[in-house]
Amino acid sequence: MKPILLTIIVLAGLFCKAQPVTSRLFAWKDLMVQKDSSSYSMKIANGPTATLANLEMKVVELDPGKQPHAMLAHFDSEELIIVKEGNLKVITKASTNIIGPGGVALIMPGDVHTFESTSKVLTVYYSLRFKPTTTLNIERGKQAGGTFTGDWENWSVQQNEKGERREVFERFTSAFEKMELHVTTLNPGLVSHAPHKHPQEEIIVVRKGTGVVLLGDATQPVGEGDLIFFASNSLHSLKNNGTEPLEYFALQFQ
Repeated sequence: MKPILLTIIVLAGLFCKAQPVTSRLFAWKDLMVQKDSSSYSMKIANGPTATLANLEMKVVELDPGKQPHAMLAHFDSEELIIVKEGNLKVITKASTNIIGPGGVALIMPGDVHTFESTSKVLTVYYSLRFKPTTTLNIERGKQAGGTFTGDWENWSVQQNEKGERREVFERFTSAFEKMELHVTTLNPGLVSHAPHKHPQEEIIVVRKGTGVVLLGDATQPVGEGDLIFFASNSLHSLKNNGTEPLEYFALQFQ
């Protein structure tokens, strides 16, 4: 093989290799829309993390009556769906449910599924796919409840000194010994917690309001639609610097 051709192949391999996902704010305004045959998608990130073999995060937009793909199953990962706008039909072999804004679906590995927009306008949702470094424990996921769907009205609300907290779920999954998802509503001028770090990786999805996020030693403004990834043991906190409540999903997994 000629040296110049070998060099091109090696460089192509380096450029195509998935880049590690590190602590970062993914601003809604910066996401680029790509069109395929049945949906629009906005790539957020796709690569390994400190605790995962791969984390794929994207936004999908569906026109009324459209599906993102035919019925399929992911055998190497599990998928979390969070609806931003519109109504999404979650179709599996076992059930069919419709969830609206703030609704959530957790798809276990091997479960055949698809989604469909049942809105008269665009349906928008976040898709987070987790591929662990360890072998998937399919039986553990089944015993913990298997594939799950729930709508915004299903989440129990607790008032606290900073605003509100909605519990979505805390459970075993096929990929994790613990996955915990809740919604925080943070009142104006308040901080979610003092700057801290923990081994669990964390994802924040902002539903409403504005704030400031601390990532390491730097701060950045956040707003509706933004997604934030906190890597393992990275310093972080979140403050509401607006005049209205700041509402966001907070997901931790280990």
